[in-house]
Amino acid sequence: MNSDPGNELLQFAARFLETKGAVLEIKKDGVEAILPDDLSEFLHAPGYLCIKSNQGDETDDAYLIHYGSPLVDRIVEAACAETPLLACELAFDYIKSDGFDRLIKEQFHFYDVSGHIQSFANIKTDYLVLACRYTAQSDEQKEGMIHLAFNIETGSLIPGMTYKLSSVNKIYKTASKGIMDETRRNQILNQVRAGSKEIIMEEITAFRESMARRFKRDAANLEEYYQALEKEMRSALERQGLSNELIKDRQQKIDLLPQELERKKDDLLKKYSIKIRIVPCAALFVRTPAVKVLFDITGAGKHKTVSFMYNPVTKSIDPLVCQCCGTSMVNVNFCHNLHLLCSECRKRCPICG
Repeated sequence: MNSDPGNELLQFAARFLETKGAVLEIKKDGVEAILPDDLSEFLHAPGYLCIKSNQGDETDDAYLIHYGSPLVDRIVEAACAETPLLACELAFDYIKSDGFDRLIKEQFHFYDVSGHIQSFANIKTDYLVLACRYTAQSDEQKEGMIHLAFNIETGSLIPGMTYKLSSVNKIYKTASKGIMDETRRNQILNQVRAGSKEIIMEEITAFRESMARRFKRDAANLEEYYQALEKEMRSALERQGLSNELIKDRQQKIDLLPQELERKKDDLLKKYSIKIRIVPCAALFVRTPAVKVLFDITGAGKHKTVSFMYNPVTKSIDPLVCQCCGTSMVNVNFCHNLHLLCSECRKRCPICG
């Protein structure tokens, strides 16, 4: 098939039908397919379906495929009904085999404990890469895409991994939905918003600066208006023949101007504040060789073994995860029972109470 739009649509339709269980026969001028009953019903198409590119001739038993055709619309609707899932396995010529103690000391800071490496071993581990669509809503709206990577075993957010995946050899496979249990899935989804905030803020720098300029401009105009209004009202008080009651009433209104100005500025701030909405829209499961490092922690007269993961994609150690809130962290606090805690949870360990 060449690269004209009709044939691109034909290839897309053929891939979709095949993934939904249809049996295909590819021909020079189109595709013949035998559809499962549920797919035939959803597409409003016969069980035997013949699809031709837009260059062919439409007949009673053959559908022409083109942008805007009912068949294409129904296929797109079905393809977008579920989050697209893809899986791959990574291949490396070399995996780091020493120097993990140095990496841990460089990347992590432990409070009030000491530690040393107990052992390490080569393993295979899984990551989840989420393509997320975000909307930044203020007086205007900006949309975009970001990618986030999580270690499925630990739930930690892995900075920089998505940018480095493109240079790694991959073998794509069929994705399995059962690779991640519900608890881990919910933990990762809870981290998506918190973990994406800094990335999105950087992505929308120009948008934020534009909203800040507009707020500053409108706030300055407000102040100028209320200063002129106060000047005019005070000038009016100097007129001859005003009663004491009228003077008192106008003075009270003048005294209320600063409060009214602050309320107007608060309204402006709400108008130009940016609300972020983020929604995962595609997922890539990544299986890769890695190195698990067991690290002995000693503190408060107790001992604990902590697992670290060396990530060959980022060539660094994955962040640890707070045992209470699930936040990824490199600055690690501990309670007297050596629970791993972030800076917020350390104030009072929720596990110990």
